[in-house]
Amino acid sequence: MKKGIFSGLLSVLLLISFLNVSTFISSAALQPTMPPSGYDRVNNNIPHGQVSYINYQSKATNGQRRARIYLPPGYSTANKYSVMYLLHGIGGNEDEWYHNGAPHTILDNLIAAGEIDPFILVLPYGDAKAAGVDGWENFTKDLLESLIPHIESNYSVYTDAKHRAIAGLSQGGAQAINIGLPNADKFHYVGGFSSSPIMKQNNQLFPDGGTKVKQNLKLLFLSCGTADNLIFSNNRLVDYCKKNNIDHVEWLLQNYGHDWTVWKPSLWNFARMACAAGFTEPGETAPTPPPTPTPPPTPRSAFSRIEAEEYNSINSSTMTIIDTPEGGGGIGYIESGDSAVYSKIDFGSGANSFKARVASAMDISIDLRLNSPTGTRIGTLTASSTGDWDAYELLSCEVSNVTGENDLYLVFSGPVNVDWFEFSGGTIPTDPPQTGKIGDVNGDGRINTNDYTLLSRHILEITTLTGEAFTNGDVNGDGAINSNDATLLQRYILEIIDKFPAEGNVAV
Repeated sequence: MKKGIFSGLLSVLLLISFLNVSTFISSAALQPTMPPSGYDRVNNNIPHGQVSYINYQSKATNGQRRARIYLPPGYSTANKYSVMYLLHGIGGNEDEWYHNGAPHTILDNLIAAGEIDPFILVLPYGDAKAAGVDGWENFTKDLLESLIPHIESNYSVYTDAKHRAIAGLSQGGAQAINIGLPNADKFHYVGGFSSSPIMKQNNQLFPDGGTKVKQNLKLLFLSCGTADNLIFSNNRLVDYCKKNNIDHVEWLLQNYGHDWTVWKPSLWNFARMACAAGFTEPGETAPTPPPTPTPPPTPRSAFSRIEAEEYNSINSSTMTIIDTPEGGGGIGYIESGDSAVYSKIDFGSGANSFKARVASAMDISIDLRLNSPTGTRIGTLTASSTGDWDAYELLSCEVSNVTGENDLYLVFSGPVNVDWFEFSGGTIPTDPPQTGKIGDVNGDGRINTNDYTLLSRHILEITTLTGEAFTNGDVNGDGAINSNDATLLQRYILEIIDKFPAEGNVAV
């Protein structure tokens, strides 16, 4: 009998050694494990959620701040969703997880595999800089008093702690611990991946000795690589939990360091384990009907810019108003067959061209129809992928057979974000040639918000532009890249200017 027990234990130990991980679980429905191959790669044969920027007013900084938000495939205001707040590391911002950790892809794949139910993911900027305060510490106020209320006011979400989670990597992992444990009555699921030493002392995390955490928390997930030089921070919290009988999951990855090979599998596991612990269980809150924008009271000219969010009605269960990277609004979360209606559009004696500022990660088309979704088609805008949901470009097409006042229907063949549109009676507008020109920071032959993001990251000293990228980013030609260049590039993208100072004399 003893020999059988010993053999069984040996088999388990060999399996753990093979997986290169070790786990301590005091209470959990699932055990963490290494994800399957391809868990973080895009699968074109499954539905995909959409990621966009949001802007919100912060009480902590007394200004506008930006975050990214992931709405899962099939997001509908007829349903309620749980929300997870996922924090980045030091030196990063709201883009770090999206560009390096593929959280949207990981969640898409988990949802498609039936391993989790859909939920909303928010990627904030964790450094809430303000005069006289530490930005990382100030983020607690920003999150609790501004970002969470903004999400709960603008999206169809549950507002209780059972449906709210917080996690992060490195500096963001410590922030998630610092915010989540003292506020266990607001976050029932807390995850720290390779948490940094800014983690607060145990008497600050557990001011009542752990009573609040024991009464409220459904999952405390702590992961770290054993070759991580910051593992002492993780160990301090784990030791306290063990000594005080606080339920937690410790996942150690043998010989792993402080990098994405730990953080991406940690997110995959945390999402699965949080859902298994009740994160996405249906609540009792009644669905909130979708907001209906107030229609303009008078006819609108087809030849002036029409903001996409100023529709009169929509035929969609998912379409919603979104923020654009420059701070304006638009429409997004559009599905095939959806349509937006703009009433009393006056085409006068006729229009022959249409242009719109759009962004999409795939190829789609927009039919322009009159007075119904199947009415007279006056044109079709073909929108090739712009590379990202926030990479807006100006596209155009011919139109015909339209005069006078009509209701305009934009009928979509698939997902796209639309900022604004307008018609003209002249020749089809075309973009100025862009290949190799000033402003094309990433060298893809186009000037759009991808270039603006790269320029901003250089100014914030997150990345460094060199060579041709630096030359193209110096749009005012003064030999430096700073906020003046960012302002000019933004004005160009918004079509306020059509030429940069570095290209010759131009009024800005």
